[in-house]
Amino acid sequence: MTVPDIVVDDSDLNHAERAFLDAVLVCHGVREQPTESDFTRAMKVMIAYAQQVQDNPPEGAPSLIIRRWLSPLSDQDRIKIAAAAFVKFGATKPTIFQVRAAHREIFGTDLGARAVLPA
Repeated sequence: MTVPDIVVDDSDLNHAERAFLDAVLVCHGVREQPTESDFTRAMKVMIAYAQQVQDNPPEGAPSLIIRRWLSPLSDQDRIKIAAAAFVKFGATKPTIFQVRAAHREIFGTDLGARAVLPA
């Protein structure tokens, strides 16, 4: 995901950026058309996330349980989970518990009822 300077119009954003911002807005309680202030605040969160990832890059792939848990989700949905984990916990490398809480925040459900470990 690239992070542009703060933009005024979301038409300048790619799909990943838009998914991230949508999740940030949901976490901030904005469920309708965001105001300019809401949008600017969400952009600042995305920039902070990108800076934190740059300063503390991932050291490897997520754990096996997190990969299995996220595997049925689309790339955009995974981005939304990452955004929610950052907003809720300040985490750029969330634990499985943070991933599950982020999923509940964005989608209102917990995929935890399904099996994530091999039978």
